[in-house]
Amino acid sequence: MTTTTTCGTFEDLPDELLHEVIEFLNLFQTHPITIQDCPSPASSRLLDLDLYPVDSMSLVNRRFRRLSLPILFREINIVAFLRRANDREQFHRLMEVLKLNTHLMSLIRNVKIIYNTRLDHRRPMDLEAQLIVDVLSRFTRLERLDLPNLIKLGHQNQRPIIEALNSHPSDNIRLQFMSTEEQSFDYLDFDHLRSISLSRVVCRDWYIESCSDQGMKTWLAQGLNIKRMESRSRMRFVDDNWMDGTYPGLTSIYSWNGNQRSLQSTIDFLLRHPLLKTIQLERAHECDATPWRVTFASKMYPYSFKIVKRDIGWPQENNVVEIDGEWLYNDIKVIFQDDIAHGDVETVETMIRTLSEALPQPSDCLEPALCVGIDFLSPVGKYMTSDDLISILARNMNHADALDLGKLVGEILIQECSQILELDPAGVEGSIPGFEPFCKRLKQVMPRLYQVCGQNPQGRSNVQYW
Repeated sequence: MTTTTTCGTFEDLPDELLHEVIEFLNLFQTHPITIQDCPSPASSRLLDLDLYPVDSMSLVNRRFRRLSLPILFREINIVAFLRRANDREQFHRLMEVLKLNTHLMSLIRNVKIIYNTRLDHRRPMDLEAQLIVDVLSRFTRLERLDLPNLIKLGHQNQRPIIEALNSHPSDNIRLQFMSTEEQSFDYLDFDHLRSISLSRVVCRDWYIESCSDQGMKTWLAQGLNIKRMESRSRMRFVDDNWMDGTYPGLTSIYSWNGNQRSLQSTIDFLLRHPLLKTIQLERAHECDATPWRVTFASKMYPYSFKIVKRDIGWPQENNVVEIDGEWLYNDIKVIFQDDIAHGDVETVETMIRTLSEALPQPSDCLEPALCVGIDFLSPVGKYMTSDDLISILARNMNHADALDLGKLVGEILIQECSQILELDPAGVEGSIPGFEPFCKRLKQVMPRLYQVCGQNPQGRSNVQYW
């Protein structure tokens, strides 16, 4: 059947417009094409094309197929079900599937190899490497190959894999390891990777403790790209010497301390890493000499505040993000230190509005979420009502995804309930009375919220999730 439009048939559209239509249909593809061998022979499916709208388009005619296939097969998953230790048969079957589909290999740009197994290290390492080399040799226009979590950078002899990677004809190709080997690199035999270019290798998660400063310099000199850096053990002290380096491809840092660094040193580090977009601050981080703290203090003027760690919810650490060249908190809890006259709700709202304006705005399309904690040293909960608080938050914090209202909300709700139930505020040790209905009312005017936290006078947390 020919589909018609007001201007003629659907097929009268030029290739450029048809391409845009097919790209739009591809948005409804829930997961990439999967090459796999299911555990049950009855359900075995080597090439799963069910429920792919673009696949239906490719069956209309040759023109639609020519335009559809590069989009349909742009990204694929290769799934290996390893049912027993040293499951060599599975790798042989997967390589046979690749051989039978050689005509599609030039269309594929991104490949992710996934292991469905609990066998951990008990795998046929020689065939594992052979499968990866096979993928690199057959997918001639490949741009990205993601390896399974179980294959660590520095595990076993990976030189044949890196050599195949460096021989690949595409200049854009990148091979991504999910993380480093769990042992320290200083105790591993890395002779198999010495003097070989690693400029096409990406390590997604690099653990700072896993390598000495000199070892790190060696890896960087070979061209290794690092996407995220973090400290594996929060109980182990890690000095800040790693901040003297430059890490190509770095986009995120977790468990940043930086207390011993000057403001200029931190600025220099950020300038050397233009791709860096998010930093999760370690709980021990208290340094005021950072670009985000200086920016935040200037935006919060003239109010005094104390930044504290959120004790409930996840993540618990403060977090900062880079937006248009400016570093801003997107996960923070603030306790206002100023004295506020009794009954001055207007000043309370002005302070909350000032906090909101110091954080990322709705137009920034923030990812990750905006999590804000608000509390006051002054006993403003003694005279504010829950209606006051909900109205203030709806007007000034409606782009927040999670709120930690500390003891402020507990004070307000206990005060209101005590007038009805003759409740002794000092005797509330468990759940905050009226907290759940309050959260439901707040959710109605702030639909983005997925979490609200509060505390009773004794500091016990109450949390509402959606």
